[in-house]
Amino acid sequence: MKYYSSLIRLLLTILMISILSFQPYIASAEETTATGDVEVETDELEDIDYDTDDTDGVFLDIDVIPDDYDHSVYSAALSTVYLEENTAGGDQELSLFTDRSMDSEQIKTSIEEEKGVLTCVFPNTYNAVGELKKAVTNSFVKNISISKTESTVTVTIKYQSTCIVSTTYDEQGVSFTFSKASYSIRIHLPEGVTGNQITDIDYYYDHKFVLKIPGKWKSFYDQYPILQRNNAITSLKVSQSGNHTLITVKTSRLQGYKYEQQGDYLFVNVNDPRKIYKNIVVLDAGHGGKDFGARSRGAKEKNINFKIIYTLAKEYFNSSASNVKAYWSRYNDKFISLSARARFASEVQADLFVSLHMNSAPNTRANGMEVYYARSNNDVSSMGLKSQTLARRMHDQLEENLSIPSRGVKKAEFYVLRHNTVPAILIELGFISGNRDHNKITSSGYQKNAAKNIYDCISNVFKSYPTGR
Repeated sequence: MKYYSSLIRLLLTILMISILSFQPYIASAEETTATGDVEVETDELEDIDYDTDDTDGVFLDIDVIPDDYDHSVYSAALSTVYLEENTAGGDQELSLFTDRSMDSEQIKTSIEEEKGVLTCVFPNTYNAVGELKKAVTNSFVKNISISKTESTVTVTIKYQSTCIVSTTYDEQGVSFTFSKASYSIRIHLPEGVTGNQITDIDYYYDHKFVLKIPGKWKSFYDQYPILQRNNAITSLKVSQSGNHTLITVKTSRLQGYKYEQQGDYLFVNVNDPRKIYKNIVVLDAGHGGKDFGARSRGAKEKNINFKIIYTLAKEYFNSSASNVKAYWSRYNDKFISLSARARFASEVQADLFVSLHMNSAPNTRANGMEVYYARSNNDVSSMGLKSQTLARRMHDQLEENLSIPSRGVKKAEFYVLRHNTVPAILIELGFISGNRDHNKITSSGYQKNAAKNIYDCISNVFKSYPTGR
């Protein structure tokens, strides 16, 4: 009896040891049960690092160690799908990497821009990641799916169509960067065309502007339509003129605009002038149309004013180096009332107003330049500038650089000065009747020099008195 009791105790001890030895294996298997959206076999989970949470800007993290596969059939295996946010720039990057180097030219990508669909095809590639359909929240990328047909792996990405997408090829795959874009118009640039080749004309007085692209691309834009998303835009037309393609944009009211190239696109922002331009000035060519202004020896004041402050000055104000957006109250030989000239400054949300005139007197010995401001419009503006200060700076600039005597800075209640909403001055550049001034102000060299100095002064004023925009 004692023998059988000892035997039973021995068997029970062996059984308990076996149970305790087997328990860690059972716990380990339970801990590796899949918790993500991707279904995989339990014994493969140790090879996968899969994170479904957005941790430190990581939206999707799949990194697989591929099983053995036939290298005579497959050039590489798609093993990594990684979507992360660049917190510095707010961009997001999606990386699709293979376990081996492969020729980037073999990877084929295509984008349906208007739909926001990007397709990436890996030929002769083993799919180590497996079939995948993954929705991503709070991300530029909305959905990622991976499928396989024979030896080809296809990755389809749906993203917010307003994003800018740029592509970077790596020796082991490809990365796509999705950037947030705020724009009114998106224009696909034809191959070989860059943003710095594009010129523009602002027909602000007709509430429209034109972008001029070198080359004949109308059929191209039939294939790649221009996307516009701004309620102020009433029409957008593509046409050809000679060896150029014209994009004409009409707006419901006067609008400013600016454009820049990012990747394969030209993005155009359209908005109220002060939301587009840092510095705005109204340039007012005195007189016009039926109003000739002063006349002497066949010369008409209205023509001299217009040539200097419009024809010649716009080459400086409209240049790429200019930091000032100029609007002209008169862009042709047309009569404009004094009230319309003064009111124009508020219509275009200007910061400064500069009017150009030529003086006249019965006595031909009257010569010289003078600059006026109105005492009634001499408060400090939002940029910290008074009309008197602007007048003084313009006077000193012209006195120093033009060979014409000075008659000083003066006060006068001219209509365009006292009824203005911004610092405003009126330049009398010389006497059209003067025995010395006449030849100067009617000479092309003097006129060009005057235009440049008016531009230089205004540009420097904005540097000294920034608008804060």
